[in-house]
Amino acid sequence: MNGFVNRQLELGSKQPIHKYKLCNKCEEMKPPEGGIELSPHRWSCARCWANRVIARNLLNAKTKTA
Repeated sequence: MNGFVNRQLELGSKQPIHKYKLCNKCEEMKPPEGGIELSPHRWSCARCWANRVIARNLLNAKTKTA
């Protein structure tokens, strides 16, 4: 830990409670902010979730115009 973190802990601050989660799509450890839990054992990071939603919307738009 660096000096800033040590000083904050000495002042009584709590360590961050969130931990990195493993994205089931890209298989990388990512911060949980913005991600979505698809089931108790499946989680997607914000980037993978956005890519999925965009791809699905583009596919739906393509099939509606055809």
